[in-house]
Amino acid sequence: MLAQLTNISLSYPDKKVLEEASLTVYPGDRISLTGENGCGKTTLLRMLTGAVKPDSGDVAIARGVRLGYLEQDFAGLERDPGRSCLDAALEPFHDLIELESRINHLSAALGEADGDEQDKLLEELGEAQQRFEAGGGYGFRPRVEATLNGLGLPEEFWDRAVGELSAGQRMRLALGRMLLGEHDLILLDEPTNHLDVPAREWLEEYLLSANSAFVIVSHDRRFLDAVASKVAHLDCGQLKLYTGNYSAFRHQLQRSEDEGWRNFEKNQKRARRLQKQANEYRNWSGSKEKEKRGAADKGFVGHRSAKLMKRALHAQRRMEEAAENARTDKPFEKDPVKIRFASTRGRNLLTVENLAVGHGDPLAEGISFHLEAGYRLAIVGPNGCGKTSLLRTVLGEMPPLAGSARLSPSARAGYFDQDNRLISWNRTALEAVLETGSDETPARTVMGRMGVRRETVNKPAGRLSSGERAKTLLAKLILGGHNLLVLDEPTNHLDIETQDVLLDALAEFPGAILFVSHDRHFVDTLATQRLEMGAGAAIMGEL
Repeated sequence: MLAQLTNISLSYPDKKVLEEASLTVYPGDRISLTGENGCGKTTLLRMLTGAVKPDSGDVAIARGVRLGYLEQDFAGLERDPGRSCLDAALEPFHDLIELESRINHLSAALGEADGDEQDKLLEELGEAQQRFEAGGGYGFRPRVEATLNGLGLPEEFWDRAVGELSAGQRMRLALGRMLLGEHDLILLDEPTNHLDVPAREWLEEYLLSANSAFVIVSHDRRFLDAVASKVAHLDCGQLKLYTGNYSAFRHQLQRSEDEGWRNFEKNQKRARRLQKQANEYRNWSGSKEKEKRGAADKGFVGHRSAKLMKRALHAQRRMEEAAENARTDKPFEKDPVKIRFASTRGRNLLTVENLAVGHGDPLAEGISFHLEAGYRLAIVGPNGCGKTSLLRTVLGEMPPLAGSARLSPSARAGYFDQDNRLISWNRTALEAVLETGSDETPARTVMGRMGVRRETVNKPAGRLSSGERAKTLLAKLILGGHNLLVLDEPTNHLDIETQDVLLDALAEFPGAILFVSHDRHFVDTLATQRLEMGAGAAIMGEL
């Protein structure tokens, strides 16, 4: 056993987060922690680190366990923003670097020494070199370089100051630095949010070959299918462990729900049968009482009537028990979630011809496509190839370096930016959505269907989680009356349940959709066309 949570409970003033939840992590475990945004996944990880204390229950970490933790929104790199990217990545090898420096110092001193001093330096040098080799000293630099390359931070970034990196680049650096450390248990909170598809695939291979156990939170179902062998599902404060990857968990969950409904229906039928039986006994008892009074019976009919009434009461108690069991066994049923966009006008919405995008030097050029109502164009490619620049150029936020991007006069574009900058952090979530001109009732309805909790709608956006801000911005887009949606990684921070709701809504959107995503399931499900970007070029393809 590496770590264990036993009967953990935790409540905040506005909600209950965990209720007698238990989880044990063993060596070799590959656990995916799943659940809706705001259900307490990050809180549970922070309990394992000791940063959050439960109201009740026990948290135990085995003695000597080396714990690594990647936080969702804090890269842990602010301590010295002036150091280089490579120096930050080398931090886990601080002791080896000091030993390497000592070896160089001893080697230099050895060249100037003689006699007994030389013998002493030779002995010290041999000992230091032995320790250096045993600690992996001759392989740690290639490991660091391979890790940075795999996560999308090639050599051109290594000399850059940490403070000059984008938020996504800092998170990839923090992930690489954490993976390079020596850990028995790794806790990863949404590590895929800033990774493109090649980096996600690299991380999949890395985790599958690692000796460390891990608990990981991610909303990329393909990634979870690849790396997880167990799923810990957190729902309404309850934690349940399933064996298998994410798809296997969904099948088991569906089977469990189906079985629950079968038990519920079985008890409902039994209750109805017993109710009918009790009514029949009562009717028979009543008729026998009438026979008794009409025939001046001395006791026999009255005795039989009492016997039937006793049976009726017994059947009534059994019926009530069956009905209570049916109420107890009834599976939790969420309200049907359906979001509909308003009807839109305008068919030919966007034309892009021989476009070049970027800052100064083109990141991509020769881009041409046409968007009509009903088209869903996915823009895919590695980080840094110009995908976001293309979206911003199309919207007029950046000037084209060459070519043209023409929005139709009838186009009403709505933009989802991946950093959720379009929501004022001083306004509440509800106020942000009401900026669309929508009435409060439909605004609350759409926010609820997008998974924005009732206790969240009146919080300032600055106090919301990344997932809650994303849901708020998406609700604003849904109510905005747009006929062209421009979406930059809309599934980042969204739980898988909300992704499914969004996919269903977008599938019926009557306008056109231009979107960037690294979520392979989202792209495969939604896109009708694909624009592949990379190495300065773009290739259009039909699906």
